Amino acid sequence: MTVNRTNAFVKLAWTVTLLGGLLSLASSAYTQEGAQNPPVPTSEHESATEAKPPEADTRIRVPSNMVLAPVTVINSKGDYVFDLQEKDFEVLDNGVRQKIEQFSLEQRPLAAVIVVEANGTSEPLLGEVRPLGPVFSNLMLGPQGQAAVVTYGDQIRTVQDFTQNGDELETALRKVEARGGSQHLNDALTQAIVMLESQPKDDRRIIVAFSDGHDLGSKTSKEEVVQRALNAGITIYGLGFSQSRAALMKQPKAPPQNTLAANMALPAPPNMAQTPSNVENNWDNGANLPIVPLILASGEMIRSVVAKDPLEFYAGYTGGLSYGSWSKKPMQDELNKIADEIQSQYEIAYVPHAPDNSGFHRIEVHVDRSGVKVRTKAGYFLVSAGGNP
Repeated sequence: MTVNRTNAFVKLAWTVTLLGGLLSLASSAYTQEGAQNPPVPTSEHESATEAKPPEADTRIRVPSNMVLAPVTVINSKGDYVFDLQEKDFEVLDNGVRQKIEQFSLEQRPLAAVIVVEANGTSEPLLGEVRPLGPVFSNLMLGPQGQAAVVTYGDQIRTVQDFTQNGDELETALRKVEARGGSQHLNDALTQAIVMLESQPKDDRRIIVAFSDGHDLGSKTSKEEVVQRALNAGITIYGLGFSQSRAALMKQPKAPPQNTLAANMALPAPPNMAQTPSNVENNWDNGANLPIVPLILASGEMIRSVVAKDPLEFYAGYTGGLSYGSWSKKPMQDELNKIADEIQSQYEIAYVPHAPDNSGFHRIEVHVDRSGVKVRTKAGYFLVSAGGNP
C-alpha cells in the first residue's frame, strides 16, 4: 500500500514538472513572437491589416483639379540648384498666391515622344539623330521611362510605339529615313500630344523634336499645339536642324525647285491684291495667344510675340528649351543637357483658388534666393462648363 502511494506521488510530481516546462516554453515563444510582431489595435470597422501604416510614397499624384508645374532653377554659373525647400517657392496663378499642395524633387516615370523631321530638307542631318538612342534610354528615361518615335515627311508616321526596351528604341531611331518633302511640324507635334494624352496622368510627359522649326501646310494651328500641350502637362524641347548646313552637305540630285513658288508670294496680276506667303500664313508669332515672357536657351528673356522660331515658341510656353540651328555644339551634347534638366527639376502641384475663371491662367514661380533663374510652363487654359476656354 505504501509502495503504491509512493509511485502515485512520483507520477504526479513528474506530471506537474512536465506541464510547467510546457507552459514555460509556450510563454517564451509568445514573448518572442510578440517582440517580432507586436499586436495591432483593431476596431470593429478596421482589420489588423488595414491598421498598418502605408509605405512611404513621395511621388506626386495628380488629381483632376490639381495643376502640376515642373520647375527648373539655375544659378548664375548655369548649374542646377538642388537644395531648395518648399518654403523657398512662391506660386502665383493669375497673380494670386497659391498654397503648394505637393512638392518634390523625386521624379515620376517619364513618357517621351521623339519627333523627327525626316524629309528631303533634313536628310543630310539625320545621321546626327540615328545614334542618339542610348542617350534617351540610358540618361533620360531611367528604368521606368518609356518613349515612342514619330517622324514627318511624306506623312506623319509612328515608327515606334511606347516602349521601355532600349534596344527597340535605338533600332527605331537608326532606321529613320527621309521620305517626301512636306514640313507639317504642327501636325507631327499634335500626333505626339495625342499619344502622350493616353499615358497615365501621373507620368511626366515630354516631347523632344528634331526639326528645322518650319511648318508649312499643317492642319493644326500653333494655338492648338500650345493649348493642348499645356493642358496635357507636356513640356516641349527642340533641337534645331540648320538648313544652311544641310544645304552644304546635300549633293544635288535634281534641278532645284522653284523656291519662290514654294515659299514666297508670287507677283499678283494687275489690279489684284498680293497674297500672303506660306510662312506668313503659318507663323504670326502667336497673335491669338496671351503674350508671355519666354526664356531662350541662351538665357535671354524675350516676349513671346517676338519669337522667331516655332520650336522656341512652343518650348517657351511649355517650360522647355529649344537649341536652335545657331548652336555650334554637337546635337548629342544638347540632348545631354536636356536629359540633365529633366532629371534636375522640382515638381510643384497646387489647386487653383478660383477654378471658375475660364480662359488662360498665367503661372509664375518665384524663388527666395538671389541670382537664380526660374523656368516653368507659362500657364494653362481652363475650359468652362460650356466647353470654351
